[in-house]
Amino acid sequence: MRELCPAPQSGLIFLCAVTFAVLAIAYSLSDESLSPSVTTPSQQSDANLIGSRAVTTLKFVVAISRHGNRGPQFTYPSCPYQMNDTKFWPYGPKELTELGRIRMYNLGKQFRSMYSGFLGDIYRPGEFQAYSTSTQRTLESAELFLAGLFPPTGFQVWNRNLLWQPIPIYPNPRDRNSMVRPWGPNICPIFREDQNKSMAEFEQKYDSELNEFFAQVLPYSGYDMDTYNQTTKTVAGIPRYIALYSFWESFLHPQEDGLPLPEWSKKVYPQPLGFLMSKLLQAIAIGTDHQTRFLEGELFQEIVELMRTKVNKLFGVRQKDGVLLWPRQYSTRPPGHSGIEQRNSSVP
Repeated sequence: MRELCPAPQSGLIFLCAVTFAVLAIAYSLSDESLSPSVTTPSQQSDANLIGSRAVTTLKFVVAISRHGNRGPQFTYPSCPYQMNDTKFWPYGPKELTELGRIRMYNLGKQFRSMYSGFLGDIYRPGEFQAYSTSTQRTLESAELFLAGLFPPTGFQVWNRNLLWQPIPIYPNPRDRNSMVRPWGPNICPIFREDQNKSMAEFEQKYDSELNEFFAQVLPYSGYDMDTYNQTTKTVAGIPRYIALYSFWESFLHPQEDGLPLPEWSKKVYPQPLGFLMSKLLQAIAIGTDHQTRFLEGELFQEIVELMRTKVNKLFGVRQKDGVLLWPRQYSTRPPGHSGIEQRNSSVP
């Protein structure tokens, strides 16, 4: 048995992670209906709208989505959209763009429309909790998602000029993103050892493709051609994989925000750069079973145990302090991969 933070009696758990960003767990702790709340006729009409996925057999939902669109973390020297250029990235490197904010808000609204009826119209602390990792972009993504998911209604409208309500966001204790960055501190020696092996295999297996890629991009990049060293696998003293990542960041995020890319980028983007990046990210995060287990295992086991608990009808077992205890055993951490996804799982 392991003690978690105060748990809801029924409803939704929402988690926003650095890498793949948003995890929402919607569940019903008992099969009994919630006690009715006072609503206006118009609110009652809205409450009768049942979402397409709010079927009577639905008991448990997991929805995972990446944080919203963000600015680049790295850019190559001659990139027209430098990461620190506030003309294009007014919120700064790695932070949500305007489009990212809009999309996260709309994602909350979409989730509401799909699961209305399964989720109550009224936000109640005993029925819902939100979680996030501690980065600015994930916290903001969680806030925007919640704004779309739970617009205030009835007694929750505290300011008629601002249809928003505060919903607490708790820290996510199972995030292990900090151990993934190869250039970061060696937090987990076992993970780092396997990661080094995976990245060495990547460099060896795709060496010719990487050489060809840099031969195509270096004339336009702002790097001197003679700074590419095939022996040390560096560009201007920078590890080759980081330089590869900087080109990916320099193309992907401007394109997602509707900015035109240089004409020459068509030679390498989206392919073969997309293929090379997918293999690099796999090597960095999930290149071996050990990496997958340390990175994803704890969150995966958390979800499985919540499902088992629901099936066994153990929700609602409480201590005096209101902390729900769930039976579980732990391994380690939420997933980290690029791209946006939604996953849904129901337990009948």
